[in-house]
Amino acid sequence: MKKIISNYYFFIAILLVIADQEFSGLVLRSDLVTGLSDFVYYLSDMMLNFLVVLLAIIVMIWSGKWQKINSRKFKGSYLFYSFLALLAFVAWNFVTFFIFPPTKNEIAYQLDVPTFIGATSFLMYFFYPVIAGPIFEEMIYRGLVMTALEKGKKWGLDVLGSAVLFGILHISNHGWVLTDFFSYMGGGLIFAVLFRVTKSIYWPIGLHIVYNGIGQILPLLF
Repeated sequence: MKKIISNYYFFIAILLVIADQEFSGLVLRSDLVTGLSDFVYYLSDMMLNFLVVLLAIIVMIWSGKWQKINSRKFKGSYLFYSFLALLAFVAWNFVTFFIFPPTKNEIAYQLDVPTFIGATSFLMYFFYPVIAGPIFEEMIYRGLVMTALEKGKKWGLDVLGSAVLFGILHISNHGWVLTDFFSYMGGGLIFAVLFRVTKSIYWPIGLHIVYNGIGQILPLLF
């Protein structure tokens, strides 16, 4: 089994990326969700994404890729690179704010927020966007995708492929708007470069959590 996964790792990774983008949507658009409360509906969406990520981790472990991205070694330079990456996000957001319109993904989320109450509000306003989402996305689009494209590392194809798919993820449910794509692709490039430099999945996960956390907290302060 391990040999099979290793030989076809790239194609398995493609299937898992497709599943990550489409699986939960297909299930949640079916009759299976009829009558579910908002909390159970959104929790189901999160758990379906978790299943795909769990399968991706299993595939990475069995193929031997997990050991390459699982380093817990701390270096002061990695903390510095993370800080630079955060500054790059601030600069990128500043640029996109003035030259691009708000993304449809952002608008849709802002329209949904007032309808979240109780446990659903905690799930969708904090836990999913700040904790679960960053972990899931980094595991797939940095851990899985960049190890699947490591043969093209010399030409930066792992970084570019990760960023492109990350951009597609964030526009696929809200219309294929080019400016939306470039907004998210730019963020994907920053995460991918940080992953390439640190060689550990934990640094982009940490940056993603901090960045999304700031984005959720700032609106509460103003």
